[in-house]
Amino acid sequence: MTVPMPPRWRGLLLTAPSLAVVAFAGGALLLAARGSIADGLGRGWSLAAYAGLLQDPAFADSLLLSLKIATLSTVVSAALALAVVGAVSGSRRGRAALETAARATLAVPHLLAAAAFALLLSGSGIISRLTHAAGWTDGPADFPALVAGSTPSAVLLTYVWKEAPFVTIMLLAAYTPAVRDLENAIRTLGAGRLRRLRHVTLPLLAPALTEACLLVFAFTFAAYETPALLGATVPRALPVEAVELYRSVELADRPAALALAVVIGMVIALAALAAAAISRRLLLARTEP
Repeated sequence: MTVPMPPRWRGLLLTAPSLAVVAFAGGALLLAARGSIADGLGRGWSLAAYAGLLQDPAFADSLLLSLKIATLSTVVSAALALAVVGAVSGSRRGRAALETAARATLAVPHLLAAAAFALLLSGSGIISRLTHAAGWTDGPADFPALVAGSTPSAVLLTYVWKEAPFVTIMLLAAYTPAVRDLENAIRTLGAGRLRRLRHVTLPLLAPALTEACLLVFAFTFAAYETPALLGATVPRALPVEAVELYRSVELADRPAALALAVVIGMVIALAALAAAAISRRLLLARTEP
């Protein structure tokens, strides 16, 4: 006869993986914060790295660029995922095909996806050559600067291609038979597609959508490889700027790099707090009579 596990210990066991991730990330952030207030040469402590960031106009440009990339990637990915899930929700074959395609896309590493988009979208890439062969452009100079241009077009396209399937998987997992039954019930009462989406689908999928959006925002805000490969050199995204400063041969640049890492962590922490508040509000709205 097995002794049942107390609910308290069961809850701790279920939350152990999440707590381990939070502890690891928090410890890394604390180490970065400790390094950011050192002078880089072991001669004492100073907040000069943060003062230098606040006085540097390039920091504001990099911060705004990273926020733009993360926000647009999150919003567009969520909108596409909602549209696709809503379109195939009534078909089992459609759901299966969508899930298979999404999982296949998730298997592609971000670095490989960025390299593929560079081959497709660069001035001398495949699409540029095809447009030239078709007579639509006179050469690479006439093709839009999607890679390393003034706008992070290639970065956004890569992130949307990668993150929309992730959000789709999250929404498909939350789109249970109970949600479909409620949609069918309100459909029999004469509700159209938009009304069903507003009053049934979105409220029931909102918690999963909020969690997915938080993960997408956090990843796209802190990721290095895609903006490093496809983004412009001026301004650079915050993760790219942090890595380049950390690689600098000047040890005096090390605290500034760690200060940027702390800023990235704080922005993600604020986004997590906002997502938690939204999730709590949604839960209260669902439990209220």
